[in-house]
Amino acid sequence: MQSPRRDKLISLEEAQALVLQAAAPLDSEVVSLKDADGRVLAEEIRASHDEPALPQAAMDGYAVRSADVNSASPERGILLSVVGEVSAGQEGRLEVKQGEAVRVMTGASLPAGADAVTPQEMTETVDRGIRVTNPVTAGDYLIPVGTEFHRNQHLLCSGTVLRTGGLTMLAALGCSRVNVRRQPTVAVLATGSELVELGERLRPGQVFASNLHTVAHLVNRCGGKVASRDIAGDNFNILTRTIQRGTKADVVVTTGGTGKGRKDRVFAAVTELGGRLLFRGVAMTPGKQTLFAKLGDTLFFGLPGRPPATYVAFEQLVRPALLRMLGVSQVCLPEMTATLSRPIRRKGKLPSFVFCRLIFGPDGLRAEPLRSETTGMLTEMLAANGLLKTPPRQEWLDIGERVKVQLLDMGLQGLSYFGEPHRPLRQYSGFRNSKEK
Repeated sequence: MQSPRRDKLISLEEAQALVLQAAAPLDSEVVSLKDADGRVLAEEIRASHDEPALPQAAMDGYAVRSADVNSASPERGILLSVVGEVSAGQEGRLEVKQGEAVRVMTGASLPAGADAVTPQEMTETVDRGIRVTNPVTAGDYLIPVGTEFHRNQHLLCSGTVLRTGGLTMLAALGCSRVNVRRQPTVAVLATGSELVELGERLRPGQVFASNLHTVAHLVNRCGGKVASRDIAGDNFNILTRTIQRGTKADVVVTTGGTGKGRKDRVFAAVTELGGRLLFRGVAMTPGKQTLFAKLGDTLFFGLPGRPPATYVAFEQLVRPALLRMLGVSQVCLPEMTATLSRPIRRKGKLPSFVFCRLIFGPDGLRAEPLRSETTGMLTEMLAANGLLKTPPRQEWLDIGERVKVQLLDMGLQGLSYFGEPHRPLRQYSGFRNSKEK
């Protein structure tokens, strides 16, 4: 895809395509399993062995030869000699011969010669052993070989975000270390002479650099690692040097200074550093004054400085880049359809995002817009759990309309709730029970 004209707004879809074209999966690294929570797999995982490797008792009882007890009944019990006992994890060297049984605990490997388990409730203890009062057939009350997984079975795909289930599976395979995608490093820079760091004293006209922390939080949620946080004023030389230092990271994200005013110097700094501009301006609100460039191998995002615009532009453009670098397939925010709970009047012709509150009620999912004349922007963001997408050139959305809503605060760990499994899961019906036949 060719770079657009610098003075022309491009659609969000075009901007996202350019971002994803420029981003590429990073190399991998090996980490300890205890440090792998939330990391992204960089390789396919297949089973190294059958689990269980031998048939196991599905409940406490006695390992038997089914042929010995297939005629058992409460009126005509079958007597068997108990020749030993096996617990879970114990190496079984016992053998069940005709007329014999071995006491087994749940999870114990089935002794040689046996082909079923008679539950304890189907037996009576007698002097010479046990009296079996119900018949069983081969395979009853057993956990078969490979119930959990078979040798060489596909278990996890490259690009999987490791959560409890994946970590448990890796531990069951005996993996103490795992190959994961390297986390993208991000240099975060806030521009503007009015900004001060948290903890400093505010003078008239100054504000705290909250965007530094907004972006850093979002980077962490997307699986990235913040390499540095800086505040640069409006001094061109300081801004340029700070951006240049940031190019040691995989990504640089700046906030503020992306407009065309006299003190908006981000574009000029990128040009001074020899950056290759890919777009400057996206047809959406908020976030229209977003620019994207490449500084050598570093991706550069210049986001607008107003907090809602910073937030929206990050989620629409920076997030997909970070997830692509991690090798994740689902890079955009999950989207749902909801019913509008109150009307929205829009101004302007561009597609826009409205902070909203998704509410699950008896009639389904409702979207409550948070935009009002009396609510501040930060208050809207505080209450929001979704971004309502409004179409271009539509001035009025009425109560009851069906609208598209992107889910906010969906970090890496939440992606699994909205994607199809990488492979169909094998249905497991449990151990066989003769009563169910």
